[in-house]
Amino acid sequence: MDSAKLIDEVTKDWEWLSFLARYCAGKNIGRAFCEDIRWWALGVAALLAVAAVWWLLSRFARAYENWNHRRLSARVADAGTMKEHVWSGHDAHAPRPAERPRRKK
Repeated sequence: MDSAKLIDEVTKDWEWLSFLARYCAGKNIGRAFCEDIRWWALGVAALLAVAAVWWLLSRFARAYENWNHRRLSARVADAGTMKEHVWSGHDAHAPRPAERPRRKK
């Protein structure tokens, strides 16, 4: 199939859909001819609504997971425990000089 024929068919389909949309968008929405269009439009709108809700819930779930991970990580140790395990040099595990036992001379 030529690309020109394909473009021609797509153009005809688009013109038909645009005619249906214009015809059924006005006062003719209650006619039997437009009933199928109405159900298709409702179906598409429902699918879009489900996709939007799914996306929104996934964003909330991701934010909750990140928040919960940070909250649980913060419970690992409080500030007092963290101060006991801070290293600032090769002898950081030893008591401070003022607290070390003095040697007898």
